Amino acid sequence: MTGTGKICRGLSLVGVLLMGWLGIPCTPMSEMPVWAGARSSAKSVTVQGNAVRGREVFNGKGVCFYCHGIDGNRNQRPQLAAETAALIDQLNPSPPDLRNRKTLRLTTDKARFNAIREGHPGTGMFPDTTMTAQELTDTLVYLALLRKEGSAKRK
Repeated sequence: MTGTGKICRGLSLVGVLLMGWLGIPCTPMSEMPVWAGARSSAKSVTVQGNAVRGREVFNGKGVCFYCHGIDGNRNQRPQLAAETAALIDQLNPSPPDLRNRKTLRLTTDKARFNAIREGHPGTGMFPDTTMTAQELTDTLVYLALLRKEGSAKRK
């Protein structure tokens, strides 16, 4: 398999189109590093997350806010090119409300980590291999904060 078929194998059509319009490079799956969790060692190392840094990644480098909205507010998307906004509006299923636990299909940080790193099959979410493990951990801490804030507002 060569060309676009090899490069974008496993991504949804919308994800591939969105990546192209956003200028995000598509790396062949065969060239992506495989993440297998923390390496075991005699000493256990716990990575600490930082919600403030996670917010910066979510609303910046991670481009999560393109589909999920600024600070996870789906009705507050950044100014996007008309074609990009139209593609996001056509996503089926639409991006979930990250502040509403009841709408989230991924229920563990491990599942969320994998969805961010590897993409989420059956959705328009494409893999993000640009985030470091620390940035991803920070983002997961920020997502937990969004869920907590959303739950407090719904009580």
